[in-house]
Amino acid sequence: MKVLLISTNKIRVPRPALPIGMAYISSALKQAGHEVHVLDLLWEARELKAVLKKLKSHDFDLIGIAVRNLDNLTFIDPIFFGPLTRKIVQCVRKYTNAKVVIGGSGFSVEPKPFFEYAEPDFGVAGEGEKSIVELAEYIMNGKGKLEEISGLCYIRDGKFMQNPSFGSVDVSTVEPDRSIYDPQYFVDTISSSTDLTRDTQPAIETLQTKRGCKLYCSYCIIKKTEGRGNRFKEPALVANEIKQAMLNNPQVKEFEIVDATFNAPLDYATEVCEAMVRAKLTTPWYCQLSPTAITKEFVDLLARAGCIRVDLGTDAFSEEGLEHLIKGFDQSRVVEVDKILSASKLEHTHCVFLGAPGETPKVLKDSIEFSMKYLKPNQIYANLGIRIFGNTKLQRIAVKKGIIQKNHNMFLPTFYVEPETLACADTLNYVRDTYLNHKNWYLWWGLKGQTLVDRSKETIKIVQDMHEEYEYEMRNVPRFDDWQNTALIGNDVGQWNTNKIEIKNV
Repeated sequence: MKVLLISTNKIRVPRPALPIGMAYISSALKQAGHEVHVLDLLWEARELKAVLKKLKSHDFDLIGIAVRNLDNLTFIDPIFFGPLTRKIVQCVRKYTNAKVVIGGSGFSVEPKPFFEYAEPDFGVAGEGEKSIVELAEYIMNGKGKLEEISGLCYIRDGKFMQNPSFGSVDVSTVEPDRSIYDPQYFVDTISSSTDLTRDTQPAIETLQTKRGCKLYCSYCIIKKTEGRGNRFKEPALVANEIKQAMLNNPQVKEFEIVDATFNAPLDYATEVCEAMVRAKLTTPWYCQLSPTAITKEFVDLLARAGCIRVDLGTDAFSEEGLEHLIKGFDQSRVVEVDKILSASKLEHTHCVFLGAPGETPKVLKDSIEFSMKYLKPNQIYANLGIRIFGNTKLQRIAVKKGIIQKNHNMFLPTFYVEPETLACADTLNYVRDTYLNHKNWYLWWGLKGQTLVDRSKETIKIVQDMHEEYEYEMRNVPRFDDWQNTALIGNDVGQWNTNKIEIKNV
């Protein structure tokens, strides 16, 4: 089977992210004997033109669309990526007979509304390595059953179906197909304005050591994308994968471990670092850590293993914010971890949200003053507000606060900013001025040219327009719960005949 994989990510800040998800899918398909082609839209100025050109180059049987994020997760400057995916599906429909499947973390967080909006033949929610191979076998030879494919989304008898994600991928047996990466990823480039500790950004490689997470952050959707609990790659295999990736691509100067939280659990992260030390790896690297599990001994081990920088998932500098975000630590722990890292050779960044639940104007101002008085990071990276996703505790808090309705469409950009804080001009001005006065603090690239008061009002209007435009575009599109007499094409393959659908209450 000829398969085309399309990466839709267009974000280059703070640096271009390698499409590692698509690389894992490519590896699985190639191992199963399929012919794989790729198109990375990050480098394409005219995306649909590039898609059409690629579609004309071969007679593809299956088109896989990889969606990294639904949007850019930024309240101050929201960008919704759904329309690009929808247009790609329409382009494939118009010019080919190929089946279309959407996957990736962006699809996995809101699969039903995304499926309804983009109208693919199939979707895969959660891990996709086994699922895509089983789906290809089903399409090509009619083997297997759709309902037995992990995380598969499809239409049957006019109803949207989503199989459970079985979490059956053995992470020790999978490795990304790094041959698909565009060489442009590995050219030294000028660092973006968000990386305040460096003048240039060297070429990097990425890898995962494990999947899943056992933390309980109230906003997080990692359990939707990677599953519950942890599944680990053997530490020796991690070290060997790093070593081989560096040998295969001499242009790479650094690598990043892209686990959501590398040091959870701490004992496994320790074993990985020890394996790196034994392997005598010399390539510098960085990772994301939770303050819950950081000791001086672990930081020393990170340095010996070649780590040069860590991003801390601190999330809030206030006790109220830390409690509502269910971080599992308090301000005293933040100070303790900051001191440990400040005394080490590692650079460290605190990543935080401003206006988290409980961060009223006074609380937020006090938390900023706390960070100025007690913390000495190389950088603070902040977001005003938090993207709300469905089936999270943050969503339930937002409903209780009256920020959103219970039936609010979480597919489109939706944000939590403590209402009292968002309505307080003095607080927003204080936040803006304080961040501008610290050269190593980052909030938004356009902060110098606009007040947060005006920008917040503009954002609210932008998000409202997004939702209204979505409803307008969907006015004649049948919602799954309202469909009757759907005539499916083929057996139970997910494409539908819209000429034979009766709609009510849409």
